[in-house]
Amino acid sequence: MLRALVSRRYILMTLLVIAAMAVMARLGVWQLERREQRIARNADLAAKLEAQPVSLNAAAVAAAWPLPEDRTAVRNLPAEAAGQYDFDRQLLLVQQNYRDMPGAHLVVPLVLSNTDQAILVDRGWVPFDDVQSGRWQEYDDQPGPVTISGRVQPSQILFGQAGEQSQSGATAAQPESQWHRIDIEAIQGQMPYTLLPVYLLEAPGADSNAALPYRIEPEVDLSEGPHMGYALQWFAFAIVAGVVYVAAVHSRLRKAHAAEEPANGLDPADSGAASAVDAASNHARA
Repeated sequence: MLRALVSRRYILMTLLVIAAMAVMARLGVWQLERREQRIARNADLAAKLEAQPVSLNAAAVAAAWPLPEDRTAVRNLPAEAAGQYDFDRQLLLVQQNYRDMPGAHLVVPLVLSNTDQAILVDRGWVPFDDVQSGRWQEYDDQPGPVTISGRVQPSQILFGQAGEQSQSGATAAQPESQWHRIDIEAIQGQMPYTLLPVYLLEAPGADSNAALPYRIEPEVDLSEGPHMGYALQWFAFAIVAGVVYVAAVHSRLRKAHAAEEPANGLDPADSGAASAVDAASNHARA
C-alpha cells in the first residue's frame, strides 16, 4: 500500500493530501496557542478586577498620565473619583438597552476636587419614557461633593474617516445633549474644563439597582472561549482526510486487481470446454 501511495500514479495526490493535513494540523495548534493566550489574558483581567481602586484625582494632577495607554489594558480598571457633578452639562447616551428595554444612559461631568479637570461618569440607564418626556433630569439628586466608585472605560471612538467627521459640530456655544457614544475628544469641544481621556462606569450601590438610574455592570468574559473545540475539529479533519484518501486508493487498487485477474487466464468453464473440443478432435483423427 505504501509503495502505491508513492508511485508515479499517486505521488502528486499523496503530496497534496499530506500538505492539506499539515495545514489543518497547524490550524489546530494555532487554536491551542490562542487558548493559552486567552487563559493568560483572563488571569491578568482577574487580577485587575481584584486590584485596589485607582484615584482619578491623583491621576489628573500627576506629572504624566499614570494609566495605561492601551485601550484593552485600561478597560475595567477599578477607580474612584471625588468631586462635584456638573448637571448643567449632563449628556444622554441614547439608544441603550437594559434587559431588552430601550432607554438611555445619563452621562455627567464630575469636576474633580481641587482641579480644573473633570471625568465623564456614566451614572446608569433610564427608560425611554423618561427620555422622551424629559423626566431624565429628575435624577439630578447629588448636588454636593460626592465620591464615585466604578470601572474605567476607554473613549468610544470610531476609527477612520467616520471617526474624524464625528468630532466636528459640538462647541460650548452649541452643545449637543444627545450622543450615540462617549467620544471624549468630540465631547470636549462643548466643555469649559479639560476632560480626562477615559470615563468612569459607575458601579451599582448596596441597593443593587433598586432605583433608577440602573447602574451598568461591565461585560467581563473569563471563559476559555471555543478554541479547544476548534482545535479538536481541525485535528479531526486532518485525520479524516488521511483515512479517506488511503481508503480511496486502496479501493481503486482492489478494483484494478480484480479486473486484471480474468486477463491473466481463461475462466475455468471456458478451459474445460476447450479441453473437450481438443479431445474430440484427437479421437476423430484416430
